[in-house]
Amino acid sequence: FILVSIFAVNCTEIVNAQNFVDLVKLNHNNTLQTPFENSATQTNIAETDLELTLPLAINAQTNLLTGFIFEKINTKLFENEARETFSSISLKLGMNKIHSEKWSGTYVLLPKLSSDFEHLTKRDFQIGVFALLKYKKNERTNYKVGLYSNAELFGPWVVPLFGIYYLSASDQFEVNVVAPFLADFNYKVHRTIGVGLNYAGQVRTYHLNQVSTTGNSGYVERATNEVSTYLKFNLTKSLILQTKFGHSIGRHYRVYNDDDRVSIGFPLVFIGDDRQQLNTDIEDGWVYQFMLLYRFHKP
Repeated sequence: FILVSIFAVNCTEIVNAQNFVDLVKLNHNNTLQTPFENSATQTNIAETDLELTLPLAINAQTNLLTGFIFEKINTKLFENEARETFSSISLKLGMNKIHSEKWSGTYVLLPKLSSDFEHLTKRDFQIGVFALLKYKKNERTNYKVGLYSNAELFGPWVVPLFGIYYLSASDQFEVNVVAPFLADFNYKVHRTIGVGLNYAGQVRTYHLNQVSTTGNSGYVERATNEVSTYLKFNLTKSLILQTKFGHSIGRHYRVYNDDDRVSIGFPLVFIGDDRQQLNTDIEDGWVYQFMLLYRFHKP
């Protein structure tokens, strides 16, 4: 898979240089008990994701892309309050298009409900767009450039994308990078076992119909950056199990009032950000993950 978290930036998963498509992914991600900053209170973060991708061939140059992503997160947002659950349901509506012998592109519309789902309002709805152009240098190397943008609850979120894919002549060593969301390096030690090193990052927001400490509506801004090692087991040609263990870097689940926004957000830079955070950050900590996926190999 291209992105551990789902599309992201969930989006890059649908673009592969390989001769396969990952149709179904079931993922469970959990952390060890981790304290809030400057506090003895601890919590863990549990996340479950299910993703379905259905490519539909129109002709030799065009494939429609459909599917959905469901995710559910459960954790404490405030030290002295109960655990909370917030989720998102995203549709994937787009296409892959071969433009020439060297150039191809993927273009996707990403409508999403992202909320605690206590009741639905217009603040629960977000929409994103994703475009990625791929230049094929040869059968084993390609370069990527693109853009991801989403109407997050803090304001417009815009992310330029740059990437590279490389597969060694032995088919054992593979590199897949879509910066700033993903960097993955893996080596096949056996026809059924692989080892790898992975970086994955994402920023997303979820509407909270009622913030427990204020009684008003608000939102949680979730930022995760994780470096992990993993083992990948090919149980069959199409069924793959992956186990990961890693550590977060600069993770936060920050709660803001609904009207606390920025002018525009880019990776590492928020313009016009004078928001007042309502909760305390959770410290970085250890993360483990189990992922089961079903892979369709192209003829």
